[in-house]
Amino acid sequence: MSVASQNDGKKWIQTSVAGACILLGYILISFFEKMGEWFTLEARIPYFFALSQVISVVVSVVVFGYIFKTPKISTFLQEVYNETVKVVWPDRQQTWRHTFVIMIAVTIMGFIFGFFDFGANYLLGLVNK
Repeated sequence: MSVASQNDGKKWIQTSVAGACILLGYILISFFEKMGEWFTLEARIPYFFALSQVISVVVSVVVFGYIFKTPKISTFLQEVYNETVKVVWPDRQQTWRHTFVIMIAVTIMGFIFGFFDFGANYLLGLVNK
């Protein structure tokens, strides 16, 4: 387990928040695009697509700034990072072993549910005759 420095934590937090804000901008652009289609806003508002993209980018930048200017949020994110650094992650062999066990368990449960579904359909077919 590596010990992370305070600057390393800030870089990861800033990168994560930037990625989330980029995703927010993309979602807002897609939302405005759908709203434009549904309500024919592109015909009513000049330069609707450009305006919606500018609004989306501005909202994303404002959210990014708000997150880092609010001490409660910054402190919370720093605490989350500090706790995440303490997590002991499984190694490659454990991950493969657990994945294999989960795949077998899901397959077995699928067969069990399929058997009960087949039986219930068969019994309901007898009742409906």
